Amino acid sequence: MRKKNFLLLLMITLVACNAAPSNPPNSTPAIVSTSSTGALNTQSTHYVAVVPPAMTSPFHVSLTEGAKAEGAKLGWKVDVQAAASENDFPAQVTIIQQLIEMGTEAISIATLNGNAIVQAVKTANARHVMIFINNSLTPLPGGDVIAYIGYDQWRGAAKLGIYTCQLLAKKYNTPVPEAKGKVFILLGIDGFHAHRRTQGFIAGLAQCPGVQIVGTQTAEWDRAEGANVATAALQQTPDIDVFYGNSDEMGIGAALAAEKLGMKINQDFFAVSIDGNQPTLDLIKEGKYTATLGVYPTRMGQTVIDTMSDVMAGRKVPPFILTPSVVVDSSNLEDYEAGKLWTAPTAGFPEEDNGLPSG
Repeated sequence: MRKKNFLLLLMITLVACNAAPSNPPNSTPAIVSTSSTGALNTQSTHYVAVVPPAMTSPFHVSLTEGAKAEGAKLGWKVDVQAAASENDFPAQVTIIQQLIEMGTEAISIATLNGNAIVQAVKTANARHVMIFINNSLTPLPGGDVIAYIGYDQWRGAAKLGIYTCQLLAKKYNTPVPEAKGKVFILLGIDGFHAHRRTQGFIAGLAQCPGVQIVGTQTAEWDRAEGANVATAALQQTPDIDVFYGNSDEMGIGAALAAEKLGMKINQDFFAVSIDGNQPTLDLIKEGKYTATLGVYPTRMGQTVIDTMSDVMAGRKVPPFILTPSVVVDSSNLEDYEAGKLWTAPTAGFPEEDNGLPSG
């Protein structure tokens, strides 16, 4: 009898042990990671992704590096995938769809064509994959986006337009409202990014109405194409004073082309553009470039991951998160690189593609 009772007790104990696993099925395992300060942080691991239009621009390289570094601090897996070229919209859509199938919890997308990715965003919505948009505050025409993260492109470009007036006033020794000169605009691939950056710049030039825009042409966000466009422009109009690029890479191409034709940067002509990429900052430091709109691509990438983290922790985030921008030239380059000009992101406004400032 005692033997039977002992065997019964043993069987009950074994069943109880098997019924109570130490980690419930389908739970997210905790991991331990080391932050940049060396402190140990216990975080839930997450699998997220960042999808730039391509990795051909130093801007997107820096942004994704910032995102991956911030993710590493949290112990997250941050996947980065991109099309081979920035205008290959079908490839970007395919990448988003593949990431959804791979089980990503959240995807942050930078696109040059909001219409092209709407269906992929809707697919993500249906599969409960969180969607964020980076480097843009312009709402998609469909689909649900948790947050748009980026700088105000219209107002940032307007700062460069005003700065251009000041450059020309100094060059020709006139008051800013009486400044004169000739400006050529290098456009990106047609879309809301190029529209906002061109419209804002022209609005800034309103401070010096005597300045002429002698030409506009796409250089497709590309340095080599920027050089080709600028070379042709200078053959037609040899006395261009300022090249303005919707992106740094196009502006650098124009500057290199002008110098190849014997013009001296910051004397015969100026080159200004948007991005704040490290190659551009290095050229400013060397006296081979004039100015860039610094938009902190690395910190923008960090902000993307921080925003995802807030959402996953149940914290409410603004639907439009405004990151800062500042005109950077030789006078404030050191402070910009040291992060002294960075200001914390704030709640922003949607930036519609309507030719008008947002808000």
